[in-house]
Amino acid sequence: MRGNDVHPELAGLLALQPYTVVLDGLVLRIGEDVFPPDLGRCARNLARVCGEYRARCALDMGCGSGYLALVLAQLGVGVVWAADVHDPAVACARGNVARNQHAGPVTVVRSDLFEAIPASLRFDLIVFNQPFAPSAAASNGVCGCGPDGGHELTRRFLRDARTRLAPDGVVVMPFSDRAPPAHDPMLAARELGLGARTLLHAHYAGANNFIHEFRTAET
Repeated sequence: MRGNDVHPELAGLLALQPYTVVLDGLVLRIGEDVFPPDLGRCARNLARVCGEYRARCALDMGCGSGYLALVLAQLGVGVVWAADVHDPAVACARGNVARNQHAGPVTVVRSDLFEAIPASLRFDLIVFNQPFAPSAAASNGVCGCGPDGGHELTRRFLRDARTRLAPDGVVVMPFSDRAPPAHDPMLAARELGLGARTLLHAHYAGANNFIHEFRTAET
């Protein structure tokens, strides 16, 4: 499952698992086959962007270790949910929520996108650090990434997210041009008629890295 296509930095962190890292005052235990939040700058850039919103109800989709959900709770978001379809990630996130109770309450569920999230909930902010491209593995690949990653998963997520946002709610997603441009969430957003803007564009580690914001209508 950890093939030759795994980026060397990611492979190095996977080899250390389980390990403990401290990010934003949160003590995070990163279990085996859980995506490392300390890989590069992406998750920490997302955490910084989340601080620019004043959400009352937020969702960390594809939560992995639960880092972003805990950041949201720490920022004072009253209702925070975290969801992941990958069992090791769900167990890891629950452990980290218990380990960081000072951050605030977080509800962690195993869910294929919105499947297990109550339909009555409407989110002011949904953050999704999604797989940027499909996994080469026939089924679940590294950290639970599968062959539906990239555009297919992003389009399905954004399609469903439209009905889960509160009025003026937003979705925040990253992308890096290390992945093929066909998997940029901007393309799926345009196909679905979502309003979109780029919040961050930075060049580092030899790639252009973005954080995009999506809304249900142009603003």
